[in-house]
Amino acid sequence: MDYRVTILQKATKHTLNDLLHYVPSVVVPFVFGILSVAVFTRLMSPAEYGLFNIIMATSLFVEIIAYHWLNQSILRYYERNKTDGIQAFFTTSIFGFFAIAAITTLIMAAVLSVPLDGRMAALFTFLPLLIFCQAGYKFVLIFLRAMQNSGRYSILTSINAVSRLALALGVLFYIGPKAEALLLGTAMAAALVFLTETLRLATRWRPSAGLFDRQLLAQFARFGMPLVALAVVNLVLSVSDRYLIEFMSGTADVGIYSAGYKIAETAVFGLVLFLTLASFPALIKTYENEGSESAVKLMRDHLSLFVLLMVPAVFGISALAREIIALTLGRAYQGANELLPWISAGIFFMGLSLYYGKSFELKERTGLIPILYSGPALLNIILNLVLIPSFGLPGAAFATFAAYFVCCILMMVFGNRYLRWRFPWSTALKAICASILMTIVINSIPEFGWGWLFLLGKITLGFTVYLGCILLVEKRMLDFTRSLLKTKLLPVNASNE
Repeated sequence: MDYRVTILQKATKHTLNDLLHYVPSVVVPFVFGILSVAVFTRLMSPAEYGLFNIIMATSLFVEIIAYHWLNQSILRYYERNKTDGIQAFFTTSIFGFFAIAAITTLIMAAVLSVPLDGRMAALFTFLPLLIFCQAGYKFVLIFLRAMQNSGRYSILTSINAVSRLALALGVLFYIGPKAEALLLGTAMAAALVFLTETLRLATRWRPSAGLFDRQLLAQFARFGMPLVALAVVNLVLSVSDRYLIEFMSGTADVGIYSAGYKIAETAVFGLVLFLTLASFPALIKTYENEGSESAVKLMRDHLSLFVLLMVPAVFGISALAREIIALTLGRAYQGANELLPWISAGIFFMGLSLYYGKSFELKERTGLIPILYSGPALLNIILNLVLIPSFGLPGAAFATFAAYFVCCILMMVFGNRYLRWRFPWSTALKAICASILMTIVINSIPEFGWGWLFLLGKITLGFTVYLGCILLVEKRMLDFTRSLLKTKLLPVNASNE
């Protein structure tokens, strides 16, 4: 028996076990994310919802510049330090976080001290609080991902999703349908998770100033700083359209575009996130302990699973775009249905580029990634400037798709120089054919006007048709299904901590 194959099988089964534990972390935020969009687009005007999304995009931009390098380094190096140096590792990480928080808050306070007039200027005063709370929330979650503590991760993300909607609604009914309500609800929900989980981790690992490791922090910086540039470029790629739409079409169109984008992002990117939550830590663990060959074989399974699940999701949301938007968003937002196919397809290629980007990270050659992303980001801006005046919001959605497609091609070509991830072309072709048949069946059903019940029936039928086709023709899906049925749900902490 080939020893490496045995290792691969164990790694794949462990990933499947983790994926099962991560299900609530995707389902609960998905449900409450859709519910939030449905509620807020009925209570708030497109202009007010657009203001909220502009502030959130700005907050994310600053947060990534300040904190992203630290989070990505925690995920990458936890496996090396979890046995002997975990106290120093946590101490360095938590001290680094609060140092960044202090510097960022001082800079933001200085910038915001400049007197400005206008509605948007007033909303920018929420940025320091929002950035700190959101960054803290992601800081504790990245530790749970690195530890592969999928059960607790799911609990905390579910708490955040529920409390975010509840707190935002509470503030909204107190101050009225304003962007401030959503911003405060978001900050308070993040703070709830951040403070309680930080206290738990600090009680367990007991950080101390004497354990702070400057060399470790320098290693974090060398690895993570190029990823900050990547994240900034990626953010420009993903949210620059909001600013350009606001400049050329107005805040109301930003609200409509953001609502449509949120639907596609919640459904499609939520699935991407679900797959990467378990896949990427497992890949790092396999690479660190077993080497490149085992990691390449493990990635083969991960890419196949990505294609088998993501392709029907893109086809499905595109086929049902009109019904989804009609049932989810308020009347003022109905034009968003034209955006979903392009945005969903773009998110598919964005997710695929994340997988191919792992070859750079595993080999600790992250400096090239931001350069590769810069071209698609510039392309996105140019296409938005050209297409928005002529085609409106669908032009912006197509620009997103085109930029992510080019980005994916670049990551595949250059990433394979470090670790050659083999794309499952045969599996992809079968998934596309099965998805086309699924779409034909869905579109052939006459309308009965049963609202959500009818939509859920269509989704169930489409999934059944797709799954039946795939099980007939794709051996890898049969292997995954058998493994899933045989996988026993291990205790969450059995091998995670």
